[in-house]
Amino acid sequence: MKYYLLEADDDPSTGAEIESRDLPRNETAKALIFDITAQQSSATAATRVNLAAQIDQIRIGAAESNRVSEIDGEDLDAFNVLNGNEVNFDSSASDNARVSLGYVYPFDPFCLSPEVDFNQPFGISGNVARKVEIAYAADGSNIDDKRVAIGIVTSPTATSGYVAFHRDAYTVANAVNNFTDVPQPGKLLGVFNFETTSAADVTSDGVHRTGQTIQEQAITINRKDVLGHIYPTTAAAMSGNYTANLTDTGYSFWNLGFTNKVGGLGVPSGSSEIPQNMEIRTKGGSSADATRVYAVTLNTNV
Repeated sequence: MKYYLLEADDDPSTGAEIESRDLPRNETAKALIFDITAQQSSATAATRVNLAAQIDQIRIGAAESNRVSEIDGEDLDAFNVLNGNEVNFDSSASDNARVSLGYVYPFDPFCLSPEVDFNQPFGISGNVARKVEIAYAADGSNIDDKRVAIGIVTSPTATSGYVAFHRDAYTVANAVNNFTDVPQPGKLLGVFNFETTSAADVTSDGVHRTGQTIQEQAITINRKDVLGHIYPTTAAAMSGNYTANLTDTGYSFWNLGFTNKVGGLGVPSGSSEIPQNMEIRTKGGSSADATRVYAVTLNTNV
């Protein structure tokens, strides 16, 4: 195993920009670690989401035709929190004080929580993707002079698959189903959501499920439910989304075996892999606002 800096304190400009870095060619990358530091630009303390969103997106495979995964920075922070990696956020109300936050992009699902296991046979090889692309946002509210160090953990052993985030961002329509593709091959590890209007945001009398961004979700094959339906709050009840370090109650993770200790990961179970025409059905709510739905998969095309 190797553990080193892929980038030592990159200094992006104050405006938005896109940069890319090479991934190792002859090793298996197990995780990328994004270490973000900045300075306060006022006496108003920056928030966790201010810093998390300084990385607008992380894309694996710089060329769009070769892109195998992408996720927004603030979403990746929330995904870390929901899976037990609650990285401390340092902030201050003093001008020019340093603020910092970190989060992990796990190619290996066992390289995310404090119970890290580097011996599992997962990660991404240079045969799949040779670059990581980082889309930086412009300096955000109450912070400036950001720096980003990128750590990487690699292994010389072969891989059986890697974690990929398949992002579907859209505006819901009330009582209308949207279908998010679950790409082959591999396993579906879970469904990760952001709702603009979560259950905690609904204040209308008598409104329970219909008022939030997502009313319900199910896994379908050929547009027929095969798993679910469930509510976002049902998924959240198992993943503990109301934690102090979560930036928004609109996040939830429907965990379908992301880090199973026994047997294979994700669904379908056993030796079966994602079939053709598997999708995530998401029924929109009356809030009719923005959502992001991620199919989180273990891609076995290595």
